Amino acid sequence: MNSLQSLLLLNAIGLVTFGCVYSSEVIPDNVKKDILQLEEHYKTNDPILAGGGPLFLNVLKYFDKQESGDKILLSEIVNVYIDILKNMKDTTEDQRSKNSTQHVYSEMQKLKARFTSGADTLKEELKKLWEIKTSDPIVQRKAILELKQVLEKAMRSKKLQKNMQKRRRRRVNSP
Repeated sequence: MNSLQSLLLLNAIGLVTFGCVYSSEVIPDNVKKDILQLEEHYKTNDPILAGGGPLFLNVLKYFDKQESGDKILLSEIVNVYIDILKNMKDTTEDQRSKNSTQHVYSEMQKLKARFTSGADTLKEELKKLWEIKTSDPIVQRKAILELKQVLEKAMRSKKLQKNMQKRRRRRVNSP
């Protein structure tokens, strides 16, 4: 084994060790034991589970990139406004009101372009989640296989939110 291979092996061992240490901070030991028991029972090491890709992990990748739910809500609000304004524009007979409606409609269309990519991606991911057949044994086994990673992400997110709330309270209470 040359020195480059040794270095890569050492780094890989370090990453695995760091990952285990980091995850142990997030998931309580009793929950980890329960997950391991479920993984054994449902035989999550079966290669058939690799088919069709992950159930939840792709959505979690998107979650990391999304700034906040505010963008998604704003995107949906803008879409509703576009529908309302389009209807108003089509039904208004007063030319001056029609022109004003058209102008506002055009501005809303521009706004929509800013929000579209993230919101559309999230909508697609949500549709995929809603279509998951939860009674399918393969789906259940895949879900168990991904459970630790999803749980870690959710627990980290919860911990991060609590820390942010504490910081806000400190700023509000400080002179």
